[in-house]
Formats: sequence, C-alpha cells, structure tokens
Amino acid sequence: MGTTQNFKVELVEKEIISVEIKEIDVLDYYEKNVISNLEVETPTKLSATKFQTSKEYSSGALLVFLNGIKEKYITELTSTTFEFEISTIDTDTVEACYVEAS
Repeated sequence: MGTTQNFKVELVEKEIISVEIKEIDVLDYYEKNVISNLEVETPTKLSATKFQTSKEYSSGALLVFLNGIKEKYITELTSTTFEFEISTIDTDTVEACYVEAS
C-alpha cells in the first residue's frame, strides 16, 4: 500500500492588476518616421522559395518577414529577387522591407 502525506495549503488573496498591451507596427513606424525611402510590400511569389520586389533595393538593405517573424536565412539573388532556404506554403505571409536603390 502507498503512504499518505498531508499538505497544508494556504490561500492568499491577491489583487489583479490590469495590464494594457498596445500593438505597434514596427515597419509602419520606421517607414513614416525614420527612413523616407523605405519600402514595405508583399513581394510577388515566383516559386515556393523565390520572391520578387516591385522596386530595386540596395544590397544588404533587405529585411524579410515570414508570418510576422524576421527571417534570417534569405539570399539576395538580384536587386529585386531573394530566396528562402525553406519552401513557403500558400497560407504564409511574406513582407519585404527595404531601402529603395537610388
């Protein structure tokens, strides 16, 4: 047979603190307040891994977000195309944020 152990439980009354969470669109903020030639767009899907922006971007000035998360593993193929290491699916959301080439 098993042994029985008794535990003393004390309930403590605590006040619930209200917390307000505000959503901030970081890309929108930067586009409006930081860099005047910053472009934010949904690029054209060329394949499951390749995408194309509508304008040329400066080399090294491309940020890509996959489902709202900054993607680290992309390769810039040309000044308007980039490629993911992994395949995307139709329900994925891709956003490109870049400084337009001058």
